[in-house]
Amino acid sequence: MERGLDLVDTNEDAVIMKGVYGKVLWVDLTANTCTDEVLDERVYKDWLGGYGLGVYLAYKAIKPGSDPLGSGNVLGFVPGLFTGSVAPISGRCAVVGKSPKTGGWNDSSIGGFLGMAIKRTGYDAILVKGESKAPVYVHVGDGKKDILDAASLWGLDTVETDKALKSRHGTAARTCSIGKAGEVLSTMAGIVSDGRIAARGGMGAVAGAKRLKALCLTGTAKVELADSAAALALAKEYNQRINKNEGDLGAKLVTTMAPRIGGLARALKIDMAQTQAIGCRVFKNWGTAFATPVQIATGDTPVKNFAGTYLDYPFAVAQPFTTDGMGKWITGHQGCFGCPVQCGHTMKVPELGLERTHRPEYETLASFGALLLNKDILAVIQANDFLNRAGMDTISAGVTCAFVIECCEHGILVKKDFECKEHPGGFLPSWGTSEWILPLLRLMVNKEGIGELLARGVTEAARIISKGAEAYAMAINGQEIPMHDPRKFPGLLTTYIADPTPARHTAAALDFYSMAQLNAFVTGITFDTSKKGRVKGDQHARFSKFMQACNALGLCEFSFYFARYPMLELFKAINGWDLVIEDIFTIGHRIQVLRHMFNTREGAIRHDVPKRATGIPPLQRGPLAGITLDPLGTIKEYHAAMGIDDRGIPMRETLESLGLGFAVPDLANVAGVKPDASS
Repeated sequence: MERGLDLVDTNEDAVIMKGVYGKVLWVDLTANTCTDEVLDERVYKDWLGGYGLGVYLAYKAIKPGSDPLGSGNVLGFVPGLFTGSVAPISGRCAVVGKSPKTGGWNDSSIGGFLGMAIKRTGYDAILVKGESKAPVYVHVGDGKKDILDAASLWGLDTVETDKALKSRHGTAARTCSIGKAGEVLSTMAGIVSDGRIAARGGMGAVAGAKRLKALCLTGTAKVELADSAAALALAKEYNQRINKNEGDLGAKLVTTMAPRIGGLARALKIDMAQTQAIGCRVFKNWGTAFATPVQIATGDTPVKNFAGTYLDYPFAVAQPFTTDGMGKWITGHQGCFGCPVQCGHTMKVPELGLERTHRPEYETLASFGALLLNKDILAVIQANDFLNRAGMDTISAGVTCAFVIECCEHGILVKKDFECKEHPGGFLPSWGTSEWILPLLRLMVNKEGIGELLARGVTEAARIISKGAEAYAMAINGQEIPMHDPRKFPGLLTTYIADPTPARHTAAALDFYSMAQLNAFVTGITFDTSKKGRVKGDQHARFSKFMQACNALGLCEFSFYFARYPMLELFKAINGWDLVIEDIFTIGHRIQVLRHMFNTREGAIRHDVPKRATGIPPLQRGPLAGITLDPLGTIKEYHAAMGIDDRGIPMRETLESLGLGFAVPDLANVAGVKPDASS
């Protein structure tokens, strides 16, 4: 029998698994039922948790060709394998399914306490299928699995929904929910929990189509560890390393100077953290908003819809778009379960009437700042709060705003196109102004007027608007490009195009992550981070395999910056597994190939890239001047190293060698491929 195919353990005398519960919960909204599914330990060894386990379960459950917004799609909430245990910095949870934005595989990541709360229910995942005729929410607690009426919740924002559910089920409840964007099925809609959002790929729209308003989690179960004392000792030792690194005197000096030396950083080609001590101090004190001006100055941050440079958005203008720049509003730190770093912040902003909100992260600061040439930090804070409440991806929303400005600049859209109830005479978005941002976001969230078109994302909006609008749509394979310019890190372009979840800076670009101390992260695992020449495709593939395993464990990718992580030791202490380094790469390879195979099966392999993102035409000034990229060679090498053909289709022998024989029959439905062929 194929490895990983036994989903049901029929052996009543089976040894109790450690570190997992050995079961997942299936919620069928059509049948109005909740059903347990027992999994064999081999499934966890093959797929771990997170989107590793998620892609395995969803691939089997979603029929080929299913409508992403139909009853046949699955919406999975899958914590990492280590999530909810004592393993440090492992609080990530994957929200998985078929994307209405790309038509292919999607896994959005979310931190906070959602993953822990799911594990406290006594399940390793909650997966939702079918669709309800009326709004519902799912309550899972100790011995409780209920599908409950959500009519009174429909129309509430995510903050209001959280408060309402806690008033019903107790203040200890943890929730995740959709806002208005998910209810109206915007493909930019995400799922929000603890003020964080599983943003990318439109999973909020999937929930909205199922009439699923929220999950409410009130469990108190705790997973049994193989060796609790050893796990606690490993966690304590790791946390001590974090504290030691954070207090390093050299790191204190560098982090005091870095936000003020944009020109020097550009000249010396310095990018973010250079040592683990610096990484610890940066994230523990400032988070992702540490040095936005430096990132702009060095070419990392896209400016003016990827057509500008730091010269269009000078250092002094960018200075407020940092944690220090927002310091007068910050009220405290916040972070994810089990994390000693706590890189987020809460804020009180009287100027906006906000008693409690979250500090915008770098992606939001960049997408509503430099990308729009917007100098108004209050407008960004306001947009961030509004979109978190509405449950909309700030990256996609910001890129859409930039697209709109260029369409207006070139006369493709005019003031009359923005007529609405709030502004009957319309308004006209433009570079460097901010008064139109919130009104436009309201149109998009409510799908009012032109907002109905824009809520579909820039790819679809540009296709319908036409008149040359396609040139200003900064999206790859249907998804808006994040705030890291691939001309700065060419490996990102390979990732943006070739990863099964396109336009994702968190996927696996070795040159981008070489800013962290990768070779000091896990003992015995090294990568070529020399930055000399382009990243070779085989190295890109090797790092991708590692990344898939880390994500499946629930690890935060910022952990690469902090301290040596006892990964293999934690496998032993939490799960009782004796793994070696090569096992990590094999597991990651398996996960990545099935993600690719999902897109193969769904006909979602695309290479749609805006010329501007590749440097056509090249910028004439700034640190990225004269750069033009051709990623096809690296993509071809990446495919070869993954066992995928030049079209992006996994080869039969690759599937079989990784224990994915169950996917081989699906090759028969791919044009030009036979199930008994080698590709």
